[in-house]
Amino acid sequence: MTRAIAFLLVVATLACGREKPNEKLYEVKGKIVSRDAGDNTLRVDHEAIPGFMEAMTMDYSVHGAKVAELPADGARIRAKLHVTDSGYWLTDVKTSP
Repeated sequence: MTRAIAFLLVVATLACGREKPNEKLYEVKGKIVSRDAGDNTLRVDHEAIPGFMEAMTMDYSVHGAKVAELPADGARIRAKLHVTDSGYWLTDVKTSP
């Protein structure tokens, strides 16, 4: 009986560790206004994001790249915006025509 309870606790712990936050993904189009290499963030003046938010200028954390290596300030970009219950961030920041 004790082994069965221990097994169930291990399975429950592993299952909880595999849960992913409810993530939504959006495309962002805009212009890099500035960056903060220390925080790895970009300030982006972006167009409206359909179904999510109006056009505005915001700071975004960047995952998967160093902001110092991204397109220059003033460059038009497109990126993926990841939104979860606990935060938001950009990935795949690329120059856009």
